[in-house]
Amino acid sequence: MKTFNLRLMLIHRGTRTHSITQIEPIGLMSLAEMMTGQGIETAVFSGELLKGLEFLNAAGCSRDTVVGLYCDYENQSAVESFSRVIKERFGAVVLVGGPQTVGQGEEFLRASRADGIMRGEGEYSLHAALRALEEDRRDLWETIPGMCSFTKDGAYFDNGIYPVIEDLDAIPGISGTIRSAQHRGINHMAVMTGRGCPFHCSFCYEGANSKNVRQRSVAGVMKEIRCRLRENPNVKYLFFCDDTFTLNRERVRAFCEELKELRKEHDFVWFADAHVNVVINHPDIVKMMVDAGLVRMQIGIESCSQPIIDIYNKNVKREGFFEVIEICKAAGLPQLVGNIIIGGALETRETLTYTFDTVYEMIRAGRGMVEVVSTFYMPFPETAMSRDPERFGVIVKDGKALTSVGDFPVIETKSLGIEEICAARNEFFEGTTGVMRKMFRDGEIPDETVLQSYALSERYGLSGMWQSLAYARYPYFDAQYKARIRGDKLTRDYDDTAVFDTHPQRLFLLSLTPALSAEIPALNGFVFSPFEFEVLTYTSGKLTMLEMAEALYPGYQMNFGSFEAFSLHLLETVKKLEAAGMCVLSGPLKPKAADREWKNQKHSEEPPVKNKVILFKLSTMGMQIAGYSRSGAFLGIYGLAGYLEEKGYDAVACECRPDEVMEYLRRIPFGEICCVGFSADFENRHAVKKACAAIAESCGIPVLIGGPESIALDEEYLRRSKATAIVRGEGELAMAAVLDALQENRSLDGIPGIFYIGEKGECIDRGEGPAVENLDELPFPAYDKSMTPIDCSNLYIMTSRGCPFHCAFCHEGALKRPMRQRSVANVIAEMRHFLLKYPELTYFSFCDDTLVTNPAWLDEFCREVKALQVLRPFRFYCEADVASLSRRPEVIKDMVDAGLNRLQIGIETVDREMLKIYRKNITPEMVEIVVKAAYDAGVQQVFGALLVGGPFENREHIEKNKAFGAKLLRLGPGMMEISPSIVMPYPMTDIGQHPEKYGLKITDRQGLACNSDYPLLESETMNRREIMAAYQEYLQSFVDEVKKMLDTGELGHEDILGCFRSSLNSRGPKYWSNIIAHHKPALTPYYTMLARDAASRIVDVKPEELPEWRPQRLLEMWRDVDFSRGYPLVRGEALSPFEYEVLKYSTGKSTIAAITRILHDRFGKPFGETEEELMARIIETLKALDAKYWLLVVPY
Repeated sequence: MKTFNLRLMLIHRGTRTHSITQIEPIGLMSLAEMMTGQGIETAVFSGELLKGLEFLNAAGCSRDTVVGLYCDYENQSAVESFSRVIKERFGAVVLVGGPQTVGQGEEFLRASRADGIMRGEGEYSLHAALRALEEDRRDLWETIPGMCSFTKDGAYFDNGIYPVIEDLDAIPGISGTIRSAQHRGINHMAVMTGRGCPFHCSFCYEGANSKNVRQRSVAGVMKEIRCRLRENPNVKYLFFCDDTFTLNRERVRAFCEELKELRKEHDFVWFADAHVNVVINHPDIVKMMVDAGLVRMQIGIESCSQPIIDIYNKNVKREGFFEVIEICKAAGLPQLVGNIIIGGALETRETLTYTFDTVYEMIRAGRGMVEVVSTFYMPFPETAMSRDPERFGVIVKDGKALTSVGDFPVIETKSLGIEEICAARNEFFEGTTGVMRKMFRDGEIPDETVLQSYALSERYGLSGMWQSLAYARYPYFDAQYKARIRGDKLTRDYDDTAVFDTHPQRLFLLSLTPALSAEIPALNGFVFSPFEFEVLTYTSGKLTMLEMAEALYPGYQMNFGSFEAFSLHLLETVKKLEAAGMCVLSGPLKPKAADREWKNQKHSEEPPVKNKVILFKLSTMGMQIAGYSRSGAFLGIYGLAGYLEEKGYDAVACECRPDEVMEYLRRIPFGEICCVGFSADFENRHAVKKACAAIAESCGIPVLIGGPESIALDEEYLRRSKATAIVRGEGELAMAAVLDALQENRSLDGIPGIFYIGEKGECIDRGEGPAVENLDELPFPAYDKSMTPIDCSNLYIMTSRGCPFHCAFCHEGALKRPMRQRSVANVIAEMRHFLLKYPELTYFSFCDDTLVTNPAWLDEFCREVKALQVLRPFRFYCEADVASLSRRPEVIKDMVDAGLNRLQIGIETVDREMLKIYRKNITPEMVEIVVKAAYDAGVQQVFGALLVGGPFENREHIEKNKAFGAKLLRLGPGMMEISPSIVMPYPMTDIGQHPEKYGLKITDRQGLACNSDYPLLESETMNRREIMAAYQEYLQSFVDEVKKMLDTGELGHEDILGCFRSSLNSRGPKYWSNIIAHHKPALTPYYTMLARDAASRIVDVKPEELPEWRPQRLLEMWRDVDFSRGYPLVRGEALSPFEYEVLKYSTGKSTIAAITRILHDRFGKPFGETEEELMARIIETLKALDAKYWLLVVPY
């Protein structure tokens, strides 16, 4: 008896920018469960055709493999060619199933070289076919219903369609353990609750070909859902994808009760289809489903012309659409989506106009709820329309859809040509989009409706058309709504007293907004007065509105009768900024009644163990906007948690917003907490101070403050924060000593490295604490002790502490701690530990400055990290000093071989005198050596910063730096990223302590108006506004250089391709690809396809092989081709009739030779051309279209 393995595949050629089918192939997954249960080794693939070949190669496909190919109307040509390749390359058995098989037969079998076609539901027939192969009795196929193949003598047989499976519960449910790699960890789940369709729409495959409706039991479906959720807890959205879900009201009720209960355990929402008449006849069903988590429902519209609706056999009335809208609005449904067919039965210009206008009415009636999309009619097999198109007034011009990938009509009607139908779809899209945007712009969409849309997007990854096409078109309001979903509010959410305890927070970076550096700043239609602009700068989230009033009042008190009058004026100004989408209010940080209640709660009679330590890293909105916040990025608190755990404390870490601190604290019984710790940095120190004071006042829990900013915190800060102590320097030794003293009720006297208030009320500063000498003795970071979710696909590692350099602007170099480095073995042990612990981990970020300073250490590191790649492939980022790398640039290749893909270096300036002032000890030539070596070694990105607003800076410095930046971009095309960085007076730095030495003046020592996006210094030659303008000038200059390189050809094909290859990786750099996409949008789909290895340029294919390759356009015909002038224009270029026809057939479905045969009668014979001569002309045309980035070629 033979043994076969089974590979079930859904393949397509890939289009434009997406690479995989988004919805799980649940039909194949169901088959896989059935076959696995029968002892057949089975795997599933869903994705691009060429990736499918890689899958088969990796799986060891051979003559002992059965490959099952899913075939539908759209991918049938891909299945045909893919089947041939499988037979030629592997000799495997190929079986074809899926909905398109009802229209396929002997011709398809011979063309595809497939071994058989299997029509109908395949679980039992596929099993029978496999058993016959195992017994070497292929002749038994002739007895299997639904099987089409050839007898041993070569005669074709056709066994019709397999009878429907009546008892769907007899089929194994999907467990979630067998799925394609592309769908592992996705946040949505497709679920089928039944088969068949009771409706018989004349255009629809399902209604025309399915038999009786069969529904799975509610218990069976829910068992499957629970099982799949256990396998993939990331799921946030269930997609009930059958047409039968809402048919039975009592069954829906049972589902809703089960889903309600399940949502108590898993946070998800769901989608379902519904028939218009079901909703009208049972209006309560919608509310029932909404209460159980339904957020998106789909109804079929197809047309709003009643004669067309009737001939489609829809059995609905136009007025019913509006009834459904009102029912759904009353039920609180967030999204109701419908679909219309453009260019279908009986279509005329009048019916199109009537349908479009009716849809616009529906959108207006739905007010943010109704979305309507469009499709072209396609002649699916064995439907009423495809069997008798004349009765429906359609003329099928391209029955095999060789000219369409869903983007172009293949039929005409009696009054509309193909081009008119195609143009109508774009007209509809523009019309609906225009209506939606106008309604939002005019304030017709209720605020709660918009907010709900953003909630679905932020929490469940479900973005509807309203958000993507209307709301997000207004970037400031888009940011404002996203902030509100994350917990921020507006002034109207507070009373007139409470509002002054909130923290106004702007939603963008001042440094990235050129309009604000103008003499008269303006933004989003808002022209700022000097006072309004100053208020904008202070909306940094660091001050309450009351504190802002206190800070600004001295400068404006002459204009106001009292502080109260000024405060009200300030409030009105904040409201103006808020109304323009520029800011929100972050919550108060004062103690609340709930905090005191939590303290007084009684727990179990048994005394709690009081050894819990909660370590907080606070991220303000400003830090999030500036990119300084990501869960797991703040290594210090996780390392400290691991250390304290070794010392006997139950330490946990928490990264959150300041106004979430008490919420997280209250999750832990009060009596278990012995201490709370905060990590303070330059940006969050104000929030830390307030959060500490709130805890101390409301709960009396000891609070410790550490972090990089702790060394600079003064007596006023200590007293106002009410902290027990500030831990200066490295925290492990000092914090453990403080905790021990608190536990034993001892004095803190004698503990080095802390700043605290003594028993007599005096401040005692014990200086910076002792450094940990042997870093190998420290435990690994305790990421598993986090209260907040961590992205474990990218973890941070520190290989050393201390810095041997002493740059004038840098906090780390200003400290006196000696440099200490971990052993390579210890670093590798940590990497190995986390690779084994977190399967999703594919990236490491080394966040110390000294990785490359020790040559022997670095060489060993590269060898060991490269060897570690055997465990699982990963990449890494590191920082490096230019001086060390420039002495041995060849080591960069070793680093790349070990996994380096991103490198950060310090540039600061090209001016040699400025470099000396900064104490950089580097030269511009060193930077050039490193950049060139990195490019040659294959580093994907090198990032370097140029300082702006520094000592004695003037116009000459700026121009020299811009020219140097342009040179570096050309030394590392597609790799080098340069950005300006504003000089900040960080604590303990020489610039921060002695700005006058550098010709600088600190205008805002506390950094109250800054989120690292606004200068705190002024120089003798530049004020803050001019420094900000210089920052923006640098940014624009480097972007312009990239564009210039693209326009002049300096940025070659391989460099552009490299940019897009890198950007496909979630951790890959996107600087160059983003600029290219913005400057020349046509390059994005072109190079994305090339980067995915999904297609080739014509020039890269051997001329003798080209006739069998397939041109695949990257345009969407209904969006990119303009027919309004009576001839086709693509992006402003007119096409000749010949070019147009070649472009039409460039769908990837036909080879160049086949296109030649199709077009020869029209474009060859009349001119006396042979097919060979016409093919040469077609190839030249294709090359011209390729040169415009409009198409590529695919082999299968």
